[in-house]
Amino acid sequence: MPTSIKSLKKHTQDFFKHHWNDQVIGFSAPKWSEEWLLAGPAPSYDKQGVYAFVKGDEIIYIGSGVSRGKKGYEGHGLGARIGGYVRVVGEGHYRAHDERLAEAGALVTIGFPSGYGHIAIALEYYLLSRVPTKHNSNRPGG
Repeated sequence: MPTSIKSLKKHTQDFFKHHWNDQVIGFSAPKWSEEWLLAGPAPSYDKQGVYAFVKGDEIIYIGSGVSRGKKGYEGHGLGARIGGYVRVVGEGHYRAHDERLAEAGALVTIGFPSGYGHIAIALEYYLLSRVPTKHNSNRPGG
C-alpha cells in the first residue's frame, strides 16, 4: 500500500511523542515543509534533516541529509544531499536525475536546528521501518 504525505506526518508525530520533549529541549519539534515543486530554493536547504520524494500524494523515497557541511555551509546537510539528486534544467528549476526518482514531481523536508542532526537520522530510521516506499531498499527493524 502506498504511503501518503498524511501518513508520513502521522508517523513523524508518533516518533516525536517518544523522542522530543518540548519542555526539556526548549522549542517545538520541527514540522514537514509544504511540497517543493523543484523550483526555487529547497525548503530547509540550510539545515540537517530528512527529505521525502513525492509522486502525486505518494511518498516514493525517504532519505536524510545530515552532513556537517563545508566552511561557510555548516549544517547544510539537506541542501547538499538534495543537490546530489537533482540537476538544474532552467533558471531556478530542477529535475531529479536519478532514474528511480525522475517520476517524482516534488519533495518535502523536515529541517532540524543545529545540534539535532542525530535526531534526523533516528527519524529516517523510524520512518523506513514503518513507511513502505517504492524505492527504499533498506528496511530496518521496528
